[in-house]
Amino acid sequence: MNGIKIGGAKGHIEEVVHDPIFIALHDSFRWKMIPNCTGRYTCRDHKLVSQLTPIKLLEAAGIDSFTVIKLRHYYVTFDTEIRKDPIHVIPFAVNGSTGLISYVKYHDDGDAVSYVHTLNAPSGFQRKLDAINVILSDEFLVNEHDGGR
Repeated sequence: MNGIKIGGAKGHIEEVVHDPIFIALHDSFRWKMIPNCTGRYTCRDHKLVSQLTPIKLLEAAGIDSFTVIKLRHYYVTFDTEIRKDPIHVIPFAVNGSTGLISYVKYHDDGDAVSYVHTLNAPSGFQRKLDAINVILSDEFLVNEHDGGR
């Protein structure tokens, strides 16, 4: 399986990622390294993708619906003032080493929503979940992959 080489600057280690979903997202949009946050990338095409749910983002990257349906999709909320934006988490690899973390941003009117999508390589995915004290459990699973809340 072919891989892509990423990182190597701005505090990021250089690594090769072989996950096909990671590669499809990486190649479909422009991503920039989050400085000093190795293995984590935010989408430069924010205006294009900020209105897309995580599922719609995967579909826009050409991921077929059969593959999307098989992915585990979590929606996590927080009960603190420090971290109030809920997140969608979709691990890609069977071992959960890569994935998408999308922050839900509610606007002043409370109804409008936008998303900040982060693409996470093996060096950043679990590390970020640990840093925000998120353990992916069945209680956070989204039913029917409907794109979330």
